[in-house]
Amino acid sequence: MPPSNPLTDQLANISPVFIVGLVVALTLIRAALVKIKDPWARTISETCDTVNFVAVLAFLLIRPFAAQAFFIPSESMEQTLLVKDRLIVNKFSYRIWEPTRGDVVVFEAPLVATDGEPNVDFIKRLIGTPGDTIQVKAAQIIVDGEPIDANGFSNSTVHDYLRERMGLIDEPIKFYSDYVLVNGKRKVTKKEIGQLLGRSSAIIEIVPGQVILNGKSLVEPYTNEDPDYDFGSYEDPSKPLKLGENELFMMGDNRNHSKDSHVWGPLERKQVVGHAVVLFWPPSRVGKIR
Repeated sequence: MPPSNPLTDQLANISPVFIVGLVVALTLIRAALVKIKDPWARTISETCDTVNFVAVLAFLLIRPFAAQAFFIPSESMEQTLLVKDRLIVNKFSYRIWEPTRGDVVVFEAPLVATDGEPNVDFIKRLIGTPGDTIQVKAAQIIVDGEPIDANGFSNSTVHDYLRERMGLIDEPIKFYSDYVLVNGKRKVTKKEIGQLLGRSSAIIEIVPGQVILNGKSLVEPYTNEDPDYDFGSYEDPSKPLKLGENELFMMGDNRNHSKDSHVWGPLERKQVVGHAVVLFWPPSRVGKIR
């Protein structure tokens, strides 16, 4: 979650070195004005005191240890968080308590995820905690007992193939056992899918994609599309990955457009920055992050 251009985000990322320099400069100015008895000198001196107090409180105490504003630059957490959303991150709670499954978490991204660039923050949802097993299975459409990619219908993902057949561009598609839901609104039945495939008389089965945590499929109302990829143990992808001590598994709610733990692996606990708790901008979306 790199810095952005708006003034609010530039302020949120001011260097502590700059703040210390500002405090020192204002302190020197105040010291020089103490000997001057004119009212204007006293006004400036009091202003220096006020600015110093606010700067130290906000940038050297609250931001490093308690809370900080962040900006969303990508679509990886849609529809929970949208591009240009601004939110407050609680940086204190995880110093006392452990992160909980389902939390939306800001963390320092591993270097493998940023092509070696340090100090880059990501935001994802915490799916797995130490000791958990994780497996991801892609959505499938099965025609007369065979997945459609096995029949040569698609050279990419099932989602992409359906979008192509329905004349869509990038609308999200979520699979249910009896239909697929397009863009959260339009239901496409098995019969319609058979017609789209040119197989009207075929037996169509819809297998929703799923994240399997400790042997059980997660219920994830915050996603609007199934995963279109498989993920498992590095030794045997057909088996689940077991998280080690101090390892967390992070995933974006926008499953198929998120560079997360299914790409770069588990996250070390020490890289966690804080808990994303409140969305404060834009005004129409103000509220608690769930």
